[in-house]
Parts: sequence; C-alpha cells; structure tokens
Amino acid sequence: MLEILFGISFSLFGGNLIDTKLKHHKYEKEDYKEIFYLKNKESVNTYCVKHSKIENIQKKKYRSHNGLEETKYKVTVNCIKDNYMSKNNINPENYHENRRELKTTLSKSDFDLSYDKFGISCSELLGEHLYCNICYNSDENSLTSYDGRKFKFKKNISSIEVTNECLSLISSMTMGSNEYSEFLKTQK
Repeated sequence: MLEILFGISFSLFGGNLIDTKLKHHKYEKEDYKEIFYLKNKESVNTYCVKHSKIENIQKKKYRSHNGLEETKYKVTVNCIKDNYMSKNNINPENYHENRRELKTTLSKSDFDLSYDKFGISCSELLGEHLYCNICYNSDENSLTSYDGRKFKFKKNISSIEVTNECLSLISSMTMGSNEYSEFLKTQK
C-alpha cells in the first residue's frame, strides 16, 4: 500500500518538495523515496538536483487547528557534493539513525593530515570511527550531534584542533563515549 502511495506521490510531484520556508527543492526518484518514507522527526541527507547541494531534510508532522494532520519538511543546506564526505555506516545503537554533521572552514586536504595519537588521518578518525559526515570549505566550524544539538568552534582553527574539539565533545556524550571506547579497543 505504501509503495502505491509513493508511486502516486512521485507521479504527481516528480520529486519536487516545498520546504517550511516555501522554497522549492527537487530530488531524484530514489532520494525522494527516502524522504517519503521518513518517520516523524527523522531526517536524511540527500542531494538536491535543483540546488546541486547536499541537504538535510527533516519530516515533521503537525496537528492543524482543524484537527487534520499536516506534514512539513524542514530543509537545511549542508554542503555542495564535491566538498562533502559522508559514509553509510551508522552506530547500530543510534535510535536517531543518522550521523553527526561536522562543518569546517578547512579543506578536505587539511583533514588528510595524520592524527599522530592514532596514526590515521583526521577524516578517517571522524568519519569512519566517530560517525561524522564532514562538510569542507563551509562558513563555520561546528559539530551537530545525533539529536540536533549544535556546538560551534572558533573560526581560525587547525584540523587537529577541530578533531580534538570533536573528540572531547563526542567522548562526553552518551553514545559518543561508547563509540570512543570501542575505537580505543581497536588501537591496542
């Protein structure tokens, strides 16, 4: 039944979506399908064809004043595809079923730098082991946690300092402390 509803929705709207700010977005069929099947308050990062950017789409259901249920989509622009590193692995204990989002003013090559304490690159540590997507060449340095809390870092900062800030924050979070402990076990 849901598959039929999705087919009708895609036929009618062709992957087009209007967000809460009344802006138009367009997604390929498979990406639109991911958005369609989101549960209330879940989000997904996907590529917008219209804007040529990776966007975060969050589905929110509301009860309107007349008692009907309405669905709205909050869309935030994360990064252009060429400056975005995203992996498919998700912490199996993460009930949000998403990854952390790191925005940085630095370039991808800055994060290829070795994090000497572990002998792997900063991007590998953050992306592979601590479940962070990374948006390079952004306008800010910040980390958004699984639950949507955003932590800002200072503007002029090195990739090692960003990695240290992320390690400090993540290792103090409930799921993050477990992830960090599991990672440390692999380093012995």
